Amino acid sequence: MGASCKSPCLLLSTGTEIIALDYNSTTSYPVISNLTLADNIEIHFSLGYIFWSDQEEFNIKRININGTNITVIHNGTGNIGGLAVEWISLQLYWTDEDYNRISVSDLDGNNIRILVSSTLDEPRGLAVDPYHG
Repeated sequence: MGASCKSPCLLLSTGTEIIALDYNSTTSYPVISNLTLADNIEIHFSLGYIFWSDQEEFNIKRININGTNITVIHNGTGNIGGLAVEWISLQLYWTDEDYNRISVSDLDGNNIRILVSSTLDEPRGLAVDPYHG
């Protein structure tokens, strides 16, 4: 996290900020500020990416761990109820409560596929297991 956390950190959203909470000292450090409504934070540590959904702008964004280079990965996503990064195949999964579906893309937002769309009712919370798929 830039030069802030020296020990394990917990990332969390205040809605308008994503902050890193230093596990050993409980000191917090801003990673990015001036957000509209950040939610559903995910990280790909070895690539240095933080992903989050913006519940007001209805998109998914990515930023480098050092706080630089905000990129909109997906626009018009609806209400994201869950976000997950699969770090081996480099895939980003998300649930969309408005459209009742689970979708996947690569980490740059390309190759979008809808995995499930007809049998869900406001899907939320998402986790992936890269070893058992």
